[in-house]
Amino acid sequence: MKRFVFVVIFIFFLGFYLEYGKGKQLTTTSYIEFSEQEHIRNIMINEEKYGFEQSDTKEQVYLNSKDTIYTYKILTSPNSFLIITKRTLDNGDFFIFTSLENNSTNPIDVTVTFPIPEVSHYTLQPFDQFLAGRRYNEDIGFDLTTNPLGLLTTYNGSEYYSNVMISKIYHSKELSQTYEDERESIVRELISENRDVDVIVKKDQLHIKLDMESLGEDIVDHWSLFSEKDLFTSDSSFDEWIKKSNYHKWKTNSWYTAKGPYKKLVTTVEPLPESKLNYGRNLLLVKDFSALEEYKETKERYFYDLVLNSIANLTVFKGNKEFWETEITSTWLKREYGIEAPYIDTRHNEGIALFLEETGDLLEIPELKIDLLNYADLLVDQIESRKVLEIAPDAFLISDYFSFYQDTLPTHSSLNHVLGGLNLLLKSYIETKNEEYLKSAYYIQNAIDIIGEKWLTDEGDTWYQIGPDMTFQGEDYTLLTLKDLLHTYELWKEIDSKKINTIEVLVTSKASYLINKEIGLSQEIVKLLINNGFGEVIKNYNNILPY
Repeated sequence: MKRFVFVVIFIFFLGFYLEYGKGKQLTTTSYIEFSEQEHIRNIMINEEKYGFEQSDTKEQVYLNSKDTIYTYKILTSPNSFLIITKRTLDNGDFFIFTSLENNSTNPIDVTVTFPIPEVSHYTLQPFDQFLAGRRYNEDIGFDLTTNPLGLLTTYNGSEYYSNVMISKIYHSKELSQTYEDERESIVRELISENRDVDVIVKKDQLHIKLDMESLGEDIVDHWSLFSEKDLFTSDSSFDEWIKKSNYHKWKTNSWYTAKGPYKKLVTTVEPLPESKLNYGRNLLLVKDFSALEEYKETKERYFYDLVLNSIANLTVFKGNKEFWETEITSTWLKREYGIEAPYIDTRHNEGIALFLEETGDLLEIPELKIDLLNYADLLVDQIESRKVLEIAPDAFLISDYFSFYQDTLPTHSSLNHVLGGLNLLLKSYIETKNEEYLKSAYYIQNAIDIIGEKWLTDEGDTWYQIGPDMTFQGEDYTLLTLKDLLHTYELWKEIDSKKINTIEVLVTSKASYLINKEIGLSQEIVKLLINNGFGEVIKNYNNILPY
C-alpha cells in the first residue's frame, strides 16, 4: 500500500505572541507568509497526492494560559487532520501539542519540523539515563509508556539560549462503546511509544523534527515545552525529578495532549482492546498533583508550567458541565450497579476541587477556589436528597459513584471516599462558616462513629468499603486512607474535638497494622503521625520510603 507523505515546517521564535494568516489555501510546494514574522514565517507543504489545507484557526482562553489551535485538513476520505496547539502560559513559556488524526484507512506520514533560530549547539539530558522501573502492575497490567525523551538546552555561541522539554511520540487508536442517549465510554489503545524525534543543527539554527507515521484510523501525538529560561535550576534538580517520577511512575504523566494526559488504565473497563494496552484520561492524573507538590517544594519553572497546563486540561475536560464526569466505564461498576460512562466519581471530584483550591491559594488565582464550594454544595444536595447510604436517621455515608443520566441505586461507600468528602465539607465550613456544610459533616461523622470499630479487620487494618447491604469488603489502600484519617483528625480538632474519638482509634489501629506488616511509610505520613500526637505508634520504626 502506498504511503502518502507531507512535510510541515513551523518556525518558532521563543517569547513572541502567535499570529497567523487566515483563509489561505495550501497547494503543492506553496509558502504562506504570516503577519507576525517574528514568530512563524512560513509553512511549506510537499504534497504527493492528497490536498492539504488550513481549515481552521481559533483561540481558547483559560486562567493564566491561552490556546491557539491550528487545524490543517488532509483531504482523505473521510478527511484527516493535523492539529497543532500552542498553549501560551503567563510566564511566556509555551507548550506545543501536535496531533495527527487519520480518519482514513490509508497510511499517512507527516513530518513536522520546529526550527529554533540563533542556535549554534545544544545538549540533551535524557530521562532514560535512569531506569524507568517496573512496567507491570497487578491492577493495570503492562504499561508501555516511559518518560519524555529529554531536556534540550540550546546555546548561541557560549551563551544560554533556551530550554525545550521534548516528549516521545505516542501512536494510538481511539475506541468507544456507545450507550443509550448517545453516551460513550472512550479509551485509547496504545500501538507504540517511539523515539521518532530528531534534533538537527544547521548553520545558526536548530530543528526539532517529528516523524509522525500513521497506519490508518489512528492518532499520533507529541508535545514539547519551550522556555527562554531554565526549566530546572540545576542538573541535580532535574535528575532528582527523573528519580521521583520513575519511583512514582503510576502517579506521574508523560503522554500529554492538548485535551489532557493519557495514562494506563485498569483492565476492568470497556471497551477493552485485545492487547489490554488501554489508556485514557484518568481524572486522578488530569489534575497534575505531583507537579503541584514538586512546585511547592522546589519552585522549579517546569512544575509551574505543568500546574498551569493542568488547569487548562481540567477546563477542557469539564467543558460546559458543572462537574468532572468520568468518561470510561468500569465493568465492575456496571455489573454491580448498572452505572455506565459518564458518571461522577466522588473522590476524583473532591481531589480536583482541593487541587484547584490549593493551586488558587499558592498562585493567587482566586477564581480557582469556587470549585471547592460547588462540590461541597453537591455533597449537601446528595445528603438532602437521600442519595446516600443511610446508617441511622441522622447518619449518612456518601456513595462513591452516581450518575446524572441513569436512575441507579446508591453504590457502596469506601472509607477513603467518605473521608475525602467529609474533609472537603469541613474545609468548606472553615472557609465560609456555612452551617449547611458543618451539618452535613456531622451526618457523615455520625455514620463513621456508629460503625466504629467494625471498620477494622481482624488484623487491625481498615476495610476498603461498606456496601448497601451493610457488609464490609476489600483490601484497603496502605497509605491513602491513613492520610485521610489524619487530615480528618486535624480538622475535627480545630472545629469540634469531641468528634475525634473514632478517628483516633482507626488511625492507631491502621498505623500499627502497617508497622506490624513492615509496610513502608511515606515521609508525609510519618510527619502527620508525629504532628498529631501518634509518635509513640511509630517509635523506632525505620522503614521510611525515600519519597
